[in-house]
Amino acid sequence: MKYIFTIFVALLSCAFAYAQAPMPTTADYNGQKYPCYIMQYNLPPEETKNVIVNKLKSEGYSAAKSKGYLVYRNTRLKDLNPDEPQDVLFKIDRKSRKEKDKSIVTMITSKAGAIPEDKVKGARSVAAIEPSANSAAFLNSFQGNINLSAYSLAVSNQQDEVDKAEKKLKSLQDDQSKMEKKIKTLQDDLEKNKSDQQKQTEEIARQKSILDQKRAAKPVE
Repeated sequence: MKYIFTIFVALLSCAFAYAQAPMPTTADYNGQKYPCYIMQYNLPPEETKNVIVNKLKSEGYSAAKSKGYLVYRNTRLKDLNPDEPQDVLFKIDRKSRKEKDKSIVTMITSKAGAIPEDKVKGARSVAAIEPSANSAAFLNSFQGNINLSAYSLAVSNQQDEVDKAEKKLKSLQDDQSKMEKKIKTLQDDLEKNKSDQQKQTEEIARQKSILDQKRAAKPVE
């Protein structure tokens, strides 16, 4: 058991160690393409979303939802830019069907007001905005809480496996107890059957003896 737990911790540590760095790219939002950063986190989308939402909530910000993004307007986030208001948009997707335990986070950042709230019509090129200078560092700032959440989730999932294994063992033990009771009942029934056979054998002998007596008492003609 200790050996299995050691492997489990080692695999978890590897997952943390191989978290990918933020990468610059572009993303579509509300009819316009924007420069952005993406980053893979080794955590399922819902848990990743919770980490992001809770971190920004701790700084006093709540998200609006728009076109699949979490939208934060006019923020002053200490790890992004505490001196100048910024708009920050997050899109959180499952990495793939096969990798449900990993997330891809797309983050668009800009000076407050640079990203229109209304749909952009007829846009053909990437919007001429500069992502916030600390965008990559800001995405990285979630990693500590991501790791803690991944650790808690892994431990919780493993606890579920232990609970299921223990539940199965308890079920097997209950089945054994029931079968042992059935065996005891059958053994008791078997002993009773043997006793009844012996009594019946004696009864047959008694009845045959009576029959022999009756035959012997045949009247003389």
